Amino acid sequence: MGEESTWLDAAGMQRITGSEYYLSGLLTPKTVTIQAAAYVRGFVAGLSRTVHIYENSPVIAMERADGVWKVCTPQGSVSASKVILSVNGHLQSFGFLKQRLMHIFLYASMTRALSVEEVRKLGGEPSWGVAPANPFGSSVRKISGVGGHRILMRNKFHFNATMEASDRDVRRAVRDRTRSFQRRFPMLKDVKLGHRWGGRLCLSWNGVPVFSELEDGLFAACCQNGLGVSKGTLPEFWRRSTPLESRTPTLRITSTKPPRPLAPRTLCHPWCHRLPELPGMASGPGEVNCSGASAG
Repeated sequence: MGEESTWLDAAGMQRITGSEYYLSGLLTPKTVTIQAAAYVRGFVAGLSRTVHIYENSPVIAMERADGVWKVCTPQGSVSASKVILSVNGHLQSFGFLKQRLMHIFLYASMTRALSVEEVRKLGGEPSWGVAPANPFGSSVRKISGVGGHRILMRNKFHFNATMEASDRDVRRAVRDRTRSFQRRFPMLKDVKLGHRWGGRLCLSWNGVPVFSELEDGLFAACCQNGLGVSKGTLPEFWRRSTPLESRTPTLRITSTKPPRPLAPRTLCHPWCHRLPELPGMASGPGEVNCSGASAG
């Protein structure tokens, strides 16, 4: 790819992170990180100048009559001739692509602001991020600036077709992440991971997105396969460059399957392979626990 990079040994990793845990790594100095909440709020601020944004308005029904879609919420409804569903895995909640989407839960934590003495004990650079070679391993980030010096860690994942995480799931994730934090930062034994949260990823069995016209005037831009910023933005570029009236997409996305002509009304979703039968896939609570703790 021609991207600038430097291979680091254990000493180089410790110089950046302050931790003796890492044996080696690949430094890409031009990589940037995004403060996710600020990123989303910035989009909202820009969009609100030209469109109406309704938050906390869950869609409870959607129907089409006389060529117009009516989207209903508990407080009201919106009607339009064309609707784009950008709901990621919740496309399944609207009745589409049953048993073709995988729902993965990920969990993360953040420390309180570190004291001056704790920052000194940690050492390393003020800000850095570590992405694991195993995609479901432990991602660790050190931030500084607004809110002080803090460490964020994301690891532990599981698949659950019910699209809900239990209290037991959360407690187990917190327990394992605390161990991971202590292994990496023994010098911060008194620092707790006080802020904890989790969220869903939507994956397809063969890694392709759902990007298509599902019914007349009803479009989907979903299943981002864990790359929301890039794959969530891509459909919007296509939408702007291709009129919604067009039934022939102008964009092709590579798949693990051999290339073949695209169906005239769709971009990708027939290529989302049907999932194998797993516990809880069709009915009832089901979980396949695939912990990222194995990656540390």
